[in-house]
Amino acid sequence: MMKIVTEPQEGSPTDAGASGNDAFFAGLSPEQLAAVCQGLDAPMHAMALVSEQLMVLRQTHSCAALLAYGGFYSLREVLDPAACDAIQNSVRTGTAHTILLSLSGERWSMRIVPAEGQALLVFQCDVQHQVGVSMTAAGLRGSAARLLMRADVLESDGLGEDACAIRQEALRILRQANHAELLNGALGPMRRELCSATELLTDAGRQLARRGVTVDIQNPVQDVSLWADQGLLLSALMTLISNSLRHGGDQVHIRLYAGTQGGSVVFVVDDDGVGLSQEALARMNDTWRQADASVGGWGLGIPYARRIAELHGGALLFAPGAAGGCTARISIPLRQEAGLETASSYQPNLAAGVNAADIELSDVLDAAVFRTE
Repeated sequence: MMKIVTEPQEGSPTDAGASGNDAFFAGLSPEQLAAVCQGLDAPMHAMALVSEQLMVLRQTHSCAALLAYGGFYSLREVLDPAACDAIQNSVRTGTAHTILLSLSGERWSMRIVPAEGQALLVFQCDVQHQVGVSMTAAGLRGSAARLLMRADVLESDGLGEDACAIRQEALRILRQANHAELLNGALGPMRRELCSATELLTDAGRQLARRGVTVDIQNPVQDVSLWADQGLLLSALMTLISNSLRHGGDQVHIRLYAGTQGGSVVFVVDDDGVGLSQEALARMNDTWRQADASVGGWGLGIPYARRIAELHGGALLFAPGAAGGCTARISIPLRQEAGLETASSYQPNLAAGVNAADIELSDVLDAAVFRTE
């Protein structure tokens, strides 16, 4: 018995993350999808690229293990007729579907994403029935590392457009892994050291400029030093800038500055965008809510940034912006109490040139900016 779930209408909050992924995959050529299949090789990413005639063109090793078939074969030898009909219908209509089916004695979901007369199939254990699914951050990082290496090879072969698309997907995977790992609990000591607020803002500006993002950065009148994990703090600031880019509108102007208030250093991301209602601001200040779930993503960005502030003994608050947009303020105490919580080992640099801006802005920037230098 299978259940076919039709793709929700655009803007539906019930499947925001899935629809965002569909938009990415559907925009790729079959060659790019094939490269994604080649790059991914982990149990949570059993993927296959198939033709409308249901011939498997490429698949990950984990997909071959799941379906117990290798090489060039027809899905009619593996799946029941209803599943095969759903795949063909999805390709013909250009509509994504999710099917629940039984494979190897377990319940799985099969996501069907059509693209140019072919379809990408993504298999995952049905989490409602399989509690023990292994979706570890280490596995996600391994997938991202393979994709980054694949992108480098494609770029060296002159396939820059394909390389950028794959590199962007790798950065998105890293973003998901970092957010999930940090919010899942403390796994190691923070790399807390004495940092300069001015140097941190300068580093942020350098990373943003590298990807063509213009932010008005204002250094404090008098520099101040604080004890912080600079990598985590930079990631929190990039998350807030990503939020301004996502919600502020096409012409949004963003300021990033720092200063002292009382016994704390305060980092501020301020924009003049469309702004948020009081109800939306209240949701933003709620640990596990985002302003607009229909925009897409996992909705973990703001909780992630807030968690980083809390790990430093500080706080993250949102308020209406002076220019009508939104203001986010991270406050970090200058004197931090002993015994603060530990955070996970943050590992953004899986490849040369990957930094916090690349990872946290991967969902809001065009793939074309992710070229190697």
